[in-house]
Amino acid sequence: MKRRNFFGSAVAAGVTGASHALAEPVAPQTNLKPGSYTAIPDKIAGLLLEDLRDDYRDRLMNQYLPFWEKGGYDAENGGFMCYLYDNGKVENDQKDIWYQGRGIWVYSFLYNNIDRNPKWLGIAKKSRDFMVKNMHRGDGTFIKTVNRQGKPVEGIGQGSSDDIYGAMFAAAGLVQYAKAAQSDEDLELAKRCIRKSVERYNDPEYTGVRAAGVEKRGLRAQGHSFMMVWTLPQLLELDNDPWFDALAREHIDLVMNKFWNDDYGISNEILFHDYSRIPSLAHETGAGHTIETQWMAMTEALREKNGTLFSILKNRIRRMIEMNWDYIFEGIPSGSFRVFKTDNRPAGVDWSEKSMWIQVEGLVGTMMTLEYTGDVWAKEWYERVRAFTLRTMTTDYGVWRQAVDRYGENVQRPGISIYRKGNFHQPRYHMMNLLSLDRMIKNKGKLTPFPL
Repeated sequence: MKRRNFFGSAVAAGVTGASHALAEPVAPQTNLKPGSYTAIPDKIAGLLLEDLRDDYRDRLMNQYLPFWEKGGYDAENGGFMCYLYDNGKVENDQKDIWYQGRGIWVYSFLYNNIDRNPKWLGIAKKSRDFMVKNMHRGDGTFIKTVNRQGKPVEGIGQGSSDDIYGAMFAAAGLVQYAKAAQSDEDLELAKRCIRKSVERYNDPEYTGVRAAGVEKRGLRAQGHSFMMVWTLPQLLELDNDPWFDALAREHIDLVMNKFWNDDYGISNEILFHDYSRIPSLAHETGAGHTIETQWMAMTEALREKNGTLFSILKNRIRRMIEMNWDYIFEGIPSGSFRVFKTDNRPAGVDWSEKSMWIQVEGLVGTMMTLEYTGDVWAKEWYERVRAFTLRTMTTDYGVWRQAVDRYGENVQRPGISIYRKGNFHQPRYHMMNLLSLDRMIKNKGKLTPFPL
């Protein structure tokens, strides 16, 4: 069913330019500026487009996916165990809800968009069945962690039973699986999970978002809004439900006009329940979630044919990369950027950790920008981020390392097991870049036309 336009009036142009609330839909705007390139360069990152695409396909199909069949994917019971030795053997057999939803999404998206091999759909189905049978409580919420057989255990992974991330990742996986399997049942279950997540998140006593030094409950997180911005468009492709359409409109508005802080040209991760700024955090931003949020919203700008919105979002990605980049040792840091010094930290960037997932979010956003606008900066930053990522994150066993320190050496992320292997950000990036390159090649190097 055809989507309705849920973007409202255009946000004022400019990187930090003030924006106003999205109101009534406006006519599509497609006057994107191509920058210095009127066509995609023959080579990106030193490779012909066909060779770069084939490189991504090889990394995905011949390096990354085979690793999971060594033990991370539970072929007997279904589901994903993400605590693994480098040889693929299981170090800890617990299954966290984050990684079940993410894994179902990856294999369903792979089947829907990259390779129609029934094997991928079978992995998604068996994992979906395990998750629904053993982790869903029946009301749109999920048990945080179970063991290999599906019995509840104490979790050591990210998130908590208090937050909605697990349910939202489950919903995203169910939506992609519903598309692959043409399953109305799974689409309805995804909708139930999202509705329940919204109910929990809107409770003034919600404890799923916390901030150091802030005692109040019901806090708002940019990460929660981007889960809506990412998941809802996938759902609306399958079912143009007005309630979910309005919810998507609401969270695009929040991304553009509440979390983005025009005073400093940054995005604040956490706000009070009424979406007002927390004074102690108003000058602080994190590159990772901000870049991820912007490209997710860019996808919706494409879907809704809103070129003005797309331009603002891609410029924000550029600002986040250039503001946070380590110009000496390269890479995008995991630590926050602070506009002003505090008692315990100077102004600027904390470069002590550079997570793999942040680098690949930058690679998704810059590739999208280059594909549709030809902006020279997007190609330059894409190549620079890719070079750093390949130099510091790649391994001999297919799944990239979690994080490095400022100098490119392995570092443990706080609170996360050293054995955890990522089953989401790396393959999502590979698939999205592969699809972008496919479109560029089919267009014979022309910029991908903005949807009309």
